[in-house]
Amino acid sequence: MSEIVVSESSAKVVKSLCENIVQAIETLAQNREFITIGLSGGSLIKQLSEELPHYKQNIDPFLSKLRFLFCDERFVPLDHEDCTYYGFLKNNFYKNLNILSENVFPIKADAENVEECAKDYETKMKSLLNSNNGFDILLLGLGPDGHTCSIFPDHESFTDATKTQSLVIPVRDSPKPPPQRVTLTLPYINSSSYLFFCAIGEGKANMLKRILKDKDLTLPSANVCPILKDGVLKWFIDQPAAKYL
Repeated sequence: MSEIVVSESSAKVVKSLCENIVQAIETLAQNREFITIGLSGGSLIKQLSEELPHYKQNIDPFLSKLRFLFCDERFVPLDHEDCTYYGFLKNNFYKNLNILSENVFPIKADAENVEECAKDYETKMKSLLNSNNGFDILLLGLGPDGHTCSIFPDHESFTDATKTQSLVIPVRDSPKPPPQRVTLTLPYINSSSYLFFCAIGEGKANMLKRILKDKDLTLPSANVCPILKDGVLKWFIDQPAAKYL
């Protein structure tokens, strides 16, 4: 069962999200050697980069345990404007939280092709899986078409990400540019402990209705559901986004 957290404004949505990230870290730190946090691109980059450093004092005691990965990534150079890793770097996310570079896990952007890149990232990610065969905290966005990560509706990425036994798959012809990407797959997403979605604005209202009210499983985001008994799924949204709920 998902929990929906509705806030008055976009700023309060991001504040609530960050508060929950900190609470999750504090809870997980009691029995984790390290804590994995999956980052997503889009508007989340700027929002998290601006707000989460306000909680640095709360995060500092656990900083050495944090490992940052990417829920999906564009197969472009690491200094490319479309690269999620670079987006967080440019917005001083790592710097402002004093995150060591060895605790951030970007893709191998110079791999021979996107298939090799996905294989390499899967190897890296396997070393970060927790005892539940998932990750700890995944921060997810919602696309206007209902996609999350690089898993798109009516696309082979959705079929592949649902049925595969792989942890990471290549996406060769994304309907959203750039066309080549790598993404985590749904079995591993759903094996994770905390799944936090952030969706802001009236433009997301109809899609949220289809996901949360109509349970439209033709949409990738509607298929995100923790399989763990104590798994947490929360949607952080503002009032305009909640219009039809």
